[in-house]
Amino acid sequence: MRILLALALVAGCAGDSTDPGNKPYCTMALYDNCTTEHDCMSNDCHVFNADNFSACVQPCSAATPCPDQDGVPVACNAMGICKPAAARDCRVMP
Repeated sequence: MRILLALALVAGCAGDSTDPGNKPYCTMALYDNCTTEHDCMSNDCHVFNADNFSACVQPCSAATPCPDQDGVPVACNAMGICKPAAARDCRVMP
């Protein structure tokens, strides 16, 4: 009986989508997940504390709007930064 329970637990954990190892690597592109400015082609990794994520960002203004994120419009926030709803779900290069 214990063996069946152990097998069921292992099977239930296989393919766990929350495992960071299953995510593609970030490409340093705009809106990618990041931890430092070196993770971004823009050299700007911004921490959005209230939303609990960090993303590669770029400056914006009325004259320079934000590029879409995978077809979804991104707003220019009050700090003049393109703020996506969430960072692209990828893992930062080691």
